[in-house]
Formats: sequence, structure tokens, C-alpha cells
Amino acid sequence: MHSQTATSPLSRNADIYDLLSRTNPNILTIAHRGLWSAAPENSLAAIRAAAELGVEFVEIDTQATADGHLVVIHDKTLDRTTSAKGVVGASSFATIREARLRAGAGGEMTALTDERVPTLEEALEEARGRVFVNIDTKFPRELPQVIAAMRRLGAEDHVIIKSDVEPQSGSFPVLDADWFGSIPHMPMFRVRPGKFTQDLRMIEPLKAPMIEVKFTDIADLAAGREELERQNIRLWINTLDVSYNLDFNDSRALSDPEGVWGTLVDAGVGAIQTDTNVEFKQWLATRSGK
Repeated sequence: MHSQTATSPLSRNADIYDLLSRTNPNILTIAHRGLWSAAPENSLAAIRAAAELGVEFVEIDTQATADGHLVVIHDKTLDRTTSAKGVVGASSFATIREARLRAGAGGEMTALTDERVPTLEEALEEARGRVFVNIDTKFPRELPQVIAAMRRLGAEDHVIIKSDVEPQSGSFPVLDADWFGSIPHMPMFRVRPGKFTQDLRMIEPLKAPMIEVKFTDIADLAAGREELERQNIRLWINTLDVSYNLDFNDSRALSDPEGVWGTLVDAGVGAIQTDTNVEFKQWLATRSGK
């Protein structure tokens, strides 16, 4: 898994399992909350912009309003990203829909746009045929509602669901979920120092096509490469500044892309979630041309 390309037509027409398989040599790009450098985060415009850039996945957040509508927004409150105030889960859908989204990553002084908080259904339809979706369900209790919405839309073929697991526990409740096996699932966990291979063997019953991990020593990632290959698991790492995977973050990557993104790829990482998608794609194109 060493080849990189600036765009990946697989994201438009391939089965999601084909895309995630380690037989696909491309490094996948995940746009965190969509391409919020070009449009309000978690907006339909941000999903469109990410697809136009050629990323393979957008990560979006969802939670329910007081009257049971699933909307796409990250924070518990409306304050940072919209013109409104209040708790999302205590606000009506009508109230939230009236609010205007703030540009980019939001903030009180950020300009308002004409974009509105989308529903999960609207976001999934916007992405359909353009880009795959990773859904972050902000409250696990609402996951059944999220699954029901996906099934209602027939969106199972372009979405991956993630949840936390503890490999050493040997107990994975997600195996008993009625959707498990019909919708791709991505386990998330912290790499135990010196025990990554062991942890990978413990999660084998999950048959994960991709995992997201946090780490404290990049040598652990490289040490797990053989087991990742055996199980055909793609490794996803966040380089978001808030991820705290040592100093493997977007801010450093802008001045030292090889030291951050290059080192991760060389350690076996096959998918990177970033807030600097344009620069990451440019780096991938440059690297593939060497």
C-alpha cells in the first residue's frame, strides 16, 4: 500500500469494500466534517466541495433534535456553528432549520452564510454517488435511529459506521447488533504500547475492513503491518490538531508533510483524516509522481 493518486475514481463507482481493501494501493483521504475550508463544516456545500476535490470519504456528525429529527452538526449546542443559540437536543427541528450556518469552522465573529443545518438524510443523498460517508453518531443511544435512516434511504452501500471497542476485553456487543454484517463497521481503539499485533488478533471476530486508532509510538503501527495484511484491514489515522497522536498533526504537516503524512504512510497507514485536505491531496499527487 504505497501508491498515491490525487483523485480516486473508486470513490464514485466502486464497492466500499473494494475501496477499503488493502489490494487498493491508494491512500484514502477523509475530509473532517466535509471540506470546511471551502464551506461551513458539516454542510451540504462542504460535502459537495469535498467530492469535487476528489476525497474518498467525508466524516459527518449527527444527533437528534428535541422532536426526533437527525441533523448534521458536531457540537451539543448551536452556538459555534450557527446564528442560533441553545442545545441541539433541546431545540426543535424548526428552530434549528431557521438558523444560518457560519462559514468554515464557525465562531462568534465568523460570517453567516445561506447554508442551513442539513438533516442526515439530506447529507447522505448529497454524498450518494460522489463520496463515501463516515457517520459519527454523537450519542450512541441514537445509533438505531441512524441505522433506520440509512436503511430507509438504501444508503448502506456508501456508509461506514464507527464505534469504540476494547480489544483486550474479548467482548464486542456490536456483534449482536441487527445491522452488523450488513453495514461496514470501523472499530476504534487506543494502541497499547508493544501490543498492537495482539490487539489486532483479538478484534478478528469483528472482520473489520478498516480501523481507527490512536497511538503513542509510531513503531507500534509498523509492527502491526503483517497482521493488518493478514486480516486485510486498512489503517486510519487522524492528523487533526485535536487528535494528539504525538506531533503527527496537520499544523506540522503543512511545513513538513513527509515528516508527518509520509512517515505515517511508510508505517502502513492507508487512510488519513485531515482538516487540510487540499494540501494533503497536493502532497499525494507530488509523492505519486516521484
